[in-house]
Amino acid sequence: MHLWLTILASACSPPEPVLSGIPSAPILGQEQDVQEERVVETPRVYVKPADVDVDVRHICGKRLETVRTALHEQLGEQENIRDLSGNHGREIQFTRGRIRVADQTVYMVSVPLNEPLFRREALQRLGFPAFTGGVIRTSRDYRLNNVWDFRRIRMLRAGRDNEKVSQVEVWRWLPRERQ
Repeated sequence: MHLWLTILASACSPPEPVLSGIPSAPILGQEQDVQEERVVETPRVYVKPADVDVDVRHICGKRLETVRTALHEQLGEQENIRDLSGNHGREIQFTRGRIRVADQTVYMVSVPLNEPLFRREALQRLGFPAFTGGVIRTSRDYRLNNVWDFRRIRMLRAGRDNEKVSQVEVWRWLPRERQ
């Protein structure tokens, strides 16, 4: 009879509480696995797209020391440095273009094109998407303002009545607007 009472007593006890949403594996172990995966990841190495002559989108707006290698590979050897007036920093002339730097950040890249190109082609050669929208048109240049996180893109025309452009200046910001 004693056995019978023990069985009855254990059968009447409430079931163990069940908590939903708790994973069966320890959470701490998963976090450690994720952290180990992050450590194994290698840093991304920049590779210039094959159809781009000078990757202005990669260079302009970055710290000078982080894009120094790309500058030499894409713009050639450094030829000259001159200080600009005010707080406009300095201008560095390379074999195939020039940049302007303020506070160790590249804020302008100017690239003369090897041959006159239509606007769309010129933009693509500098790493931009093909742009078919409206531009500000003057007798000397075409301008795009506030596109792709750039304050101004200025495309100098090959001639007064020419549709093609011979040089492109890309400004991340304008120094006079930051004073």
